[in-house]
Amino acid sequence: MSAVVSIPESRRLIVGSRNYNPIQWTPFGWDDPLHGAQTKGEVAVIRPQGTSGNLAAGLWRTGHHIAGCEADGSCHIDYSAPLGDETMVILEGNVCITETASGRTHRVGAGTILSHPKHVDLHWDIEGPFLKKFWVIWDSPQPATAEDRLYVANISDEPAVWAPFEWREPGRGAQVCGEIHTIRRTGSTGTYMCGLWRTGIGIAGCAADGSATTRYSAPLGDETSLILEGRAHVVNEESGEAFDVQAGDVVCFPSGVPVRWTSKSRYLKKFWVITREAAPGSKIA
Repeated sequence: MSAVVSIPESRRLIVGSRNYNPIQWTPFGWDDPLHGAQTKGEVAVIRPQGTSGNLAAGLWRTGHHIAGCEADGSCHIDYSAPLGDETMVILEGNVCITETASGRTHRVGAGTILSHPKHVDLHWDIEGPFLKKFWVIWDSPQPATAEDRLYVANISDEPAVWAPFEWREPGRGAQVCGEIHTIRRTGSTGTYMCGLWRTGIGIAGCAADGSATTRYSAPLGDETSLILEGRAHVVNEESGEAFDVQAGDVVCFPSGVPVRWTSKSRYLKKFWVITREAAPGSKIA
């Protein structure tokens, strides 16, 4: 492979893992307009920024001897997502979540996808001894749509109909690769979408063996994804940096950076979040 070209951090791919375990986790503290100053759980950041808006992604955990938790590892949290829309995948543990306004409750565990709109108040009752989640927090100065409910899905969801993933790639025109299931189509600010994507045998844009290769510059916005099944090879065509990724890996694409993606397995599935500072429907350059 050719030498990696020096490029700004904002144009690099970021690859992490659901198993990322830094020497020191950081207590997660925030000022909640409904509940005051809070410190609950610990955080490890994988993606510190995006190309627009306020974007961050990483891991969060609760448990024995962790900030704000009980001796048995359980934890009660009142949280209204003041930092922005937050979408997450529960990786380990169980929690009962109550939506304050409606009283709806959701008892969820590993594999659950939750998309929490900004300023929607929730009460978390986390069971001991431990909970861990992958999270993406997003905020933009551009208003979008007021949301008043929690979105709940699962990484194992198999809808009756998947849609071909179609997009316009700058300089290449109309493209299609894989299939998509959208869980959330808009957010509280800017462009905000999340869902599932898959490649495999018989799926649009894939080879007879289920593999697929496409060039992709994330024109809809920064993409933050968690590989759920399968293997892929990812190349930043601007810098030459290359990664082999597999189930459990976190892959972060900056919008506008040309990438060559190759699904290497007979089946690949990932969870994705796309964010862009401009509101939905605005022109993409």
